[in-house]
Amino acid sequence: MIRIAEEVASYRLRTLRPDLTEGMSLGLARKAIVGGREAVAEDPHHEFGTFVREVLDALEETGVTYLVGGAVAVWGWGEARTTRGFDVVVDLPGEQMAKFSEALEARGMLVPVEVILDLYISPADLPINAIHKPTGYKLEVFLLRPEDALRASALQRRLLVDFGPGIGEAYVHTPEDLILNKLQYYGLSGQTKHIRDIGIIVATVGDDSLEQDYLLQWIDRLDLTEIWLEIRKQLMGPDG
Repeated sequence: MIRIAEEVASYRLRTLRPDLTEGMSLGLARKAIVGGREAVAEDPHHEFGTFVREVLDALEETGVTYLVGGAVAVWGWGEARTTRGFDVVVDLPGEQMAKFSEALEARGMLVPVEVILDLYISPADLPINAIHKPTGYKLEVFLLRPEDALRASALQRRLLVDFGPGIGEAYVHTPEDLILNKLQYYGLSGQTKHIRDIGIIVATVGDDSLEQDYLLQWIDRLDLTEIWLEIRKQLMGPDG
């Protein structure tokens, strides 16, 4: 899994920064720390990449509007971080639920349409969880709901990026929307991995390249200003 993360991150870094050689981009990607140790290559058969591609195939076969989130989205902006889960956000109308359920089942992920419908109408914002039987990897599907303006905006702004051999092209959160999601999760959990992810996104994309007006508008709307200022202070370091 770590190997595919490194290779994807390296490929995306060269896409974003053509000045980097393959060795330089791979070296940057390998800066990810796993369990306090430098990441080492594992998963030579790239099972996780195959799992991701199968989920994407199911989404595309069904015609579902989606975007990639979580750790895999961070890969798209140049950071290798190990994960055993794949997060996607979907706009899944009722008439597509059965077809999506069938497409997942055909690829070893059992999600009955009744479960999808129950989660859609539930007042709690819970994802659809599915285990990929051949590998044990986990899929989490976050549903767009009528009142969810941030997810609706993120789906409208999604970007098609190329993850390179093994995964290929997929729609991903924009840097701004991914930062907003990371801010929300940091506010809920306090996990420092979200700060690290925000830092790598800003460092890779460049502060000046972010749509600051959009970002600050949503930060204010979501009441995340205090958290954002705290994180900016940490990212700037003692020397400012």
